[in-house]
Amino acid sequence: MATLEKIRSKSALLLIIVGAGLLAFIIGDFFTSGRTIFGTGTTIAKVDGNKIDIQEFQRRVQDASQQAQAQNQRMDNAVLQQQVLNAMIAEKLFDQEIKDLGLTVTDQELTDMMVGKNSQYVDRMVQQQLGVPDAKTAHDMAFNPTKYGMQQAQAQQLQAYWIDLENNVERMLLQQKFQNLFAGTLVANELDAKALYDDNAATAHIIYAKKDFSSLKDDDFEVSDSDINALYNKDKNRYALDEPTRTVSYIAVNIVPSEADVLAGQKKVEDALLALNNNPELQGIATMPEFVGDRNKITQSDVDKQARLKAALDSLSVGRATLVSKNGNDYTLAKLIGKDQEVAQVKIDFLAVQGSRAQVDSLVGQLNAGVSFDSVSASPLVAQAQKDMEVSLLDANAASVKELIDGRATGVYFTPDTLAEGGRIMRVSQREAPVTVYDLATITFTTEPSNATINELDAALRKYVDDNKDSKTFVENAQEAGYTTFPATVSASSPTIGNLNDSHAAVAWVMDAKKGQVSPVFGDVQTGRFIAVAVNDIYDGGYVPARDAQVHTILAAQARNDKKAAKLLADYDGKAKDVAGYAQLMNVSVDTTTVNFGQYMVPGLGMSESAVQGKVANAQKGALVGPMQANNSVIVLQVTDIDNEGRPYDFQENSIRYNQQRGASRMMNSLDRILLGNKKVSNNINKFYK
Repeated sequence: MATLEKIRSKSALLLIIVGAGLLAFIIGDFFTSGRTIFGTGTTIAKVDGNKIDIQEFQRRVQDASQQAQAQNQRMDNAVLQQQVLNAMIAEKLFDQEIKDLGLTVTDQELTDMMVGKNSQYVDRMVQQQLGVPDAKTAHDMAFNPTKYGMQQAQAQQLQAYWIDLENNVERMLLQQKFQNLFAGTLVANELDAKALYDDNAATAHIIYAKKDFSSLKDDDFEVSDSDINALYNKDKNRYALDEPTRTVSYIAVNIVPSEADVLAGQKKVEDALLALNNNPELQGIATMPEFVGDRNKITQSDVDKQARLKAALDSLSVGRATLVSKNGNDYTLAKLIGKDQEVAQVKIDFLAVQGSRAQVDSLVGQLNAGVSFDSVSASPLVAQAQKDMEVSLLDANAASVKELIDGRATGVYFTPDTLAEGGRIMRVSQREAPVTVYDLATITFTTEPSNATINELDAALRKYVDDNKDSKTFVENAQEAGYTTFPATVSASSPTIGNLNDSHAAVAWVMDAKKGQVSPVFGDVQTGRFIAVAVNDIYDGGYVPARDAQVHTILAAQARNDKKAAKLLADYDGKAKDVAGYAQLMNVSVDTTTVNFGQYMVPGLGMSESAVQGKVANAQKGALVGPMQANNSVIVLQVTDIDNEGRPYDFQENSIRYNQQRGASRMMNSLDRILLGNKKVSNNINKFYK
């Protein structure tokens, strides 16, 4: 009772303690995980309010990873993750558009496509992926497994495959309906087709004189912040951001062998050659795991195709080893273990036969009596047959075949088996003449950076980071310390820094860092480099600001060119009566070129000279045009001739071109960007994968 009274008397204090503990737990979890309470939960991305769940994302990443491995593709995991997330974002946008349009796939349409009258596409897919005759069989196996003697686990996998296949086919049908919906609306009318034809039909031949802006000194044309801001505000939408972005400078130190490592590697190769020459076969490198030997037999004709190997073998006696090549830090050695005359290639007829021994012998007799191979192959006793199968007797995997045909006469069928039931029937249909064969061991070695080198590279970069703790000094002092800094732009959707594989940890750090902050050192031997990053600026206002170094440089150059153009126009305008006169004033020569309104680059003038092209398109033959401002010069021109001898106008041809360049086909190529529009995408990938 006394204890209970004490507890009651302290109840208020206990409530405070328990409450404080709960609050500490909640706050601690909030700040450590960042994904609970008011965080992102299980949402890896949100597209205009529609969520993408982490579990579905992980499943899709796993599927994509398995597919890449099956195709022998090595992909940076962060790049793969972002590709999958981009695809899922596009799907969310498309699904919302389909919903808004009211497009659906009926049960009958899906059935026809999966197992009905339109199932040819799905039939081919399951034949390739599952090895079954058609989609109907695959469906039956998945949902009637006992009929096929399948275990439940196998049936569940097949059911999951079928459901995924249904979903994919349904999406494909929706995409077809969506495309068909717009294919009939974004088409060329007579005016569209004719305008497209006219843009590309006429080619103007011009003479011109141009004064390049580069001929004037930049220092003579001061550019102010107001000049830059005026241009920026005029075209501000060009600098819109899809998501908050950070500009960084990074140092990447490749982990490569030092000069001492290279010398040590050379010594190892010399020791390996000595050991190979003093010991039989490959016993000399048995205690040298860095040297990898591969022993094969190779013909003289194959040797002749490899110049370096041929040069080595021409002077190499049996039992000797030599250096064949050195490429960077990679060495290739060869040891000639033997040299002889051997049959390297044969052609074999082969049949796998069911039935009794007597039946097998009967088939052998028929073949040797002249019955055709194709005729015997059609027998129900023959399970498999192949004629004129090429076999390399130098291949280690063909050792069993070589043993079976050893001593056998060419052109005679035989069975090497003595089984009571079934067996093989074989014939050497062609045996090539013996050729020179080398028994050759190829040994490879790569000089790797030593632990001392790795530690030195790591320690040096760590010291540099410690000595330069802000982005300004990080960049300014790099060259003196022997480093080079590179610029990069990073956002939540960036899987890597500057396209460096395995650098996503640095990306995640950047997205949590403050302006001016310098990172710790990332990377190790597995990634092949060490990385340090400094955050130069943070752009989260929806636009790249004018202070951005790249934007500032572009705008300053444009403002300076505008001032140069104004001066040159004032100097030349109205001062001459023809192109030759202006050329004399400009101290340049007259040149010629051809201009088409639809072309992207005008020879001699440059790319994207739309103002000049527009003037030429509207100019009369013989008329003087200019002086006018071009992208990088002031130009005066005269149209000397107009060539209209192109293909005659054809509505059908130009309507197809219109569709490809400006119509439905062009729209479908940009569909993801069109559907995204100004919708907000929240990418939380860095909160899940650091």
